[in-house]
Amino acid sequence: MEARRRLSWLAAMALLLSVAGCGGEAEPPASSSTAGGGEDAAPRATDAREPAEPAAVLDEPIRVSLSALPRDDRRLDVSGATNLPEGSRLQLVVIREASGVSWRQRLQVAEDGNFEAGPLGPGSGLAAGRYTLQLSMSPASVQPPEVRALIGERGEHLSGDWVRESGHGLGRVIEYQVPYELSHR
Repeated sequence: MEARRRLSWLAAMALLLSVAGCGGEAEPPASSSTAGGGEDAAPRATDAREPAEPAAVLDEPIRVSLSALPRDDRRLDVSGATNLPEGSRLQLVVIREASGVSWRQRLQVAEDGNFEAGPLGPGSGLAAGRYTLQLSMSPASVQPPEVRALIGERGEHLSGDWVRESGHGLGRVIEYQVPYELSHR
């Protein structure tokens, strides 16, 4: 046991000494010059990283619009538009007011700010009546990095009538809803 501990100690010291001696040759002082004219022998390399530009943030109130179109099979196709960043992860829910039964679909905002969902509803079709179309944005923590860069790590750059604090303490989110009346002709 003692031999094993001594061997471990020697290996650790050897590793420490080899790391400490890896400095390479010392660089000449920054003020060194050539014999010819006092100019630096070669231009010194500068840090290749440019100063980071301030990240653009979403600086306008969030706009959302939704419209639903009944299909021949009595289910709904829903489309909408928003100024949320491309790739924003959303969820659309259609809720029947009479029973509270709902149908949901996850979606993402396209490059042009539009999104589509559907068909929504049971295979047998939706019953005539009142519904609520509800659109919500997932918390910033589950948004793609490009979206988080614009809305903030906790959605702090989101503003407007549809912005709410997440019920789970995950920052600010979007919750938008509109009533919809479905009638069969």
